[in-house]
Amino acid sequence: MRRASPLLLVLSLASCVHLQSTERLEEARTAYQKAQQSPAATASPADLETAKKFLDLAEKGLESGDPKLVDDRATVAILKIQSAETLGRTHQIAAQRDQTLMALSATKQQMLEEAQQNLAQARVELEREKAARDAAEARLEESRAVLSRTAQIHDLPEGTVISLPGGQLFEPGRTVLLPGGRDQLTRVADFLKVADRHARVEAQPASKGKRSSAVALSGRRAEQVRDFLVGEGVTADQIRTGSPRRKPPRAVTASPEFATNGAVDIVLEPTRPATGGTRTTGRQ
Repeated sequence: MRRASPLLLVLSLASCVHLQSTERLEEARTAYQKAQQSPAATASPADLETAKKFLDLAEKGLESGDPKLVDDRATVAILKIQSAETLGRTHQIAAQRDQTLMALSATKQQMLEEAQQNLAQARVELEREKAARDAAEARLEESRAVLSRTAQIHDLPEGTVISLPGGQLFEPGRTVLLPGGRDQLTRVADFLKVADRHARVEAQPASKGKRSSAVALSGRRAEQVRDFLVGEGVTADQIRTGSPRRKPPRAVTASPEFATNGAVDIVLEPTRPATGGTRTTGRQ
């Protein structure tokens, strides 16, 4: 009986050895397990199902003991897994993009609503400010009308000048305010508080008598008028005293009243154009 050759015996034994695994198969197994926990599982279940079939075929191919057959099937499985993972990442990026767009849209809507609210609030504020200005102008006109019944008021380049004959305020040669003079200055104070403009008290000295004495007396009278106006609510920094900067009209200086008792002018600083070309009666 002929004995088998050693080579045939080795090949026969090798064919009977069961292949345990290959590196490619291990790679496919790991990739599949990872893919099951990734977005690929929901993004491309068909590709994963195909990958699982080829992975099973590769596992079965181990029985043949042919590593090339196992690796070929494992490679197909890996390709399907990669395809599923790519699609999964694409879906994930698209979802993130959609979330970003939704968040951006919500932010834009919120910003729009806030802008509309701010605009509405600004309109309310503007209307409130306009109403306040209109009311202030009405009070100013009313106060000026009341004052003009007993005092001369002129709007000149140097400002608004309220002229009061000295005899309405003081007895000749005195600095104590008369009761009627207090009433007159109370109306002046009301006008100054509404006008809210800096003002200056200028006492015109009498033209009769010694000039130095008349000037000194007029200075004390100006201080007395200022102190009374402050006591009536005009702020101390709003009004001050100063030497006369203008000569009264000749019709005034020629009168006997001026000659013996002088006069008092309260000069309000000129109004200035506000932003936008409007005029303001506010303090400058």
